[in-house]
Parts: sequence; C-alpha cells; structure tokens
Amino acid sequence: MFDLQSVWLLMLIAMVMWLFWQTRKVAERARIAGKQYCQQHHLQLLSIAMSDWTVSVKSGLVVKVFFDLNYSADGLTAKKGEIIIANGKVEQISHWS
Repeated sequence: MFDLQSVWLLMLIAMVMWLFWQTRKVAERARIAGKQYCQQHHLQLLSIAMSDWTVSVKSGLVVKVFFDLNYSADGLTAKKGEIIIANGKVEQISHWS
C-alpha cells in the first residue's frame, strides 16, 4: 500500500504542519500577553514581531522565543520592548521608557 519513501514524506509533511501550528500558537500567546501588558501600563500597542529563538539543554530542554514589542506611550513616538516566551509560557515582558 505505502512504500517507505511515502511514509517518510508523510512524516515530514506532518512535522512541518506541527511546527507551523506551534509557531502560530506561541505568536498568539505573545500577542495576547503584549496586549494585556500594554493595557495594564496604559501604553498603545503598535506591533509584535518574532525576533529570535534559542534552544538550551543545560537544565532540560528549553526553547525560548523572543518577540519585539513596539509601543507608544504618547501616541507620537514609538518605543521598543521585549517579550520572552520559554516552553510556551511567558517568562518576561519588558519595556523601556
């Protein structure tokens, strides 16, 4: 029915789909966290974009994804912050005044 090459191809396609799904899930979590953070600190959220990611195995597998947080405090000037998500959970959100 299926030869080994077809099985490997299906596994590769499934892996790419899973990776895309996970990336979107983390990006959505960053968007929600950034929106809540800006509301709490009375900031205007401009944009959130993924900037980097790292994998560490020092104390277990840890995948960190870094997002740039662009916001405005006065509606005229744009400033930057950062959202760090480790293993799917928000680890840190910071903004600089």
